[in-house]
Amino acid sequence: MWEKWVDPFGQDMDEAKWTDYNNDIADIDNISNSEPEDDEEDEEHKIKKYKSIPRNPIKVIASPLGLIPYNEHTASGKIFNFWLGHTNFSVSNKIKNIIEQCDGVEILDIFTRYRFRIAIGKCFNDSEVISAINDNIYESLS
Repeated sequence: MWEKWVDPFGQDMDEAKWTDYNNDIADIDNISNSEPEDDEEDEEHKIKKYKSIPRNPIKVIASPLGLIPYNEHTASGKIFNFWLGHTNFSVSNKIKNIIEQCDGVEILDIFTRYRFRIAIGKCFNDSEVISAINDNIYESLS
């Protein structure tokens, strides 16, 4: 059985962007250009107002090369065409080799005895690659 893989980190990438960048800059300018009435009271007011400005959170992922910013250019769900495969038989070394030998399989990750993930190359048709994997596995199990 197959299902499209969904990137657990990439769901709210668009939501993390500022919606009104120009107003945020205007608020920062107003804070720095305001005339102080009372130095202590004005500083507290500036800090409170500055803290209320929405910030753009930066997502990062840990890798062997260090922390990498997670954006639309580094999101694995946008770079690769991932599919999850579910089986009712063990994904043995024999099955692993069959999957890896199919044209179009770019990446193979075996998660559990019954679950794996593949990435299908951009120049290949999803349904053709999945059909070839199914056919080759069924043939070997018969």
